[in-house]
Amino acid sequence: MRLPTWFRVHAAVTIPFALPMLAAPRWIIELLTKEDPSALAVDLSRLVGAAYLLITLLTWAAASRLDRPDQITVARVFCLYETVGVLVGLTINFDANGDIGRWITVGFFAVFALGYLWFGFIEPRRRAA
Repeated sequence: MRLPTWFRVHAAVTIPFALPMLAAPRWIIELLTKEDPSALAVDLSRLVGAAYLLITLLTWAAASRLDRPDQITVARVFCLYETVGVLVGLTINFDANGDIGRWITVGFFAVFALGYLWFGFIEPRRRAA
């Protein structure tokens, strides 16, 4: 797989989270956590949905509008973003007795962190050698 394809996969996986969090935040929180969300949780879900939408747009644009060195830079930034997502997700899971929805979210962050680690750091060094 090539980096532009990985960006597109990331966009395709992120958009199904972004749109429901923007359009139906209460429903998505209840689906993922089996809990009744507070008004603050609903508002924060909308903010997270907006951030996911931005990630979707950035990954799609990076796949088609940037040259290779710039794509590698974006991959490195996303590696950091996804790694922070894993750490935050694990903290939430252990604080809240994580359910399957939370573990799935951590899993997505972990898969993309590893992918961006490969495309941002490992694969460019292999090409240079």
